[in-house]
Amino acid sequence: MAAGNRTLATAVDHGGDFDAVYEDHLRLLVGTAIDRFHISESDAETLAHDVFLAYFLKAEQVLDSTAWLVAAMCNASRYYLRTRARQVELPSEVVGQTRVVEEITDQLVAREVLCCLTPRCQLALGLRYLEGYSIPEVAAELRTTPKYAGKLVSRCLRQAHDRYTKKERE
Repeated sequence: MAAGNRTLATAVDHGGDFDAVYEDHLRLLVGTAIDRFHISESDAETLAHDVFLAYFLKAEQVLDSTAWLVAAMCNASRYYLRTRARQVELPSEVVGQTRVVEEITDQLVAREVLCCLTPRCQLALGLRYLEGYSIPEVAAELRTTPKYAGKLVSRCLRQAHDRYTKKERE
């Protein structure tokens, strides 16, 4: 068997030559992330290393190393893009210190209100409004239907509003 055709499973079985598998597939995985998902080279390399670690742990179960590595890299790239889309970046020109202070104050109030809710409501509202998940994504995380997740988020918002206004009156 040529060195270029070795899979990690056979490399591990025959002396653990992980370097050959790494060298054979690194450029392919990084190129996949860059070309298909428009991820920067440094982030693509980080994702590739995560994929190689996962592959190393499952090497004995994998039948086709190239297919497994490419599929894992695509999945890792999609996950990276989803989580990155949820991050809120500050504008390049901050409109003054008051805006930053207002945002921090709003976040503190939101966290204080969340502490007054049940753990399920905390999770549902945290996913929806702090993490930016859509209702179907919240449903998937809570292992329920999107319709119920929407109702849960609405009910939890009402609870949060009621508890916050009650707290203000005290």
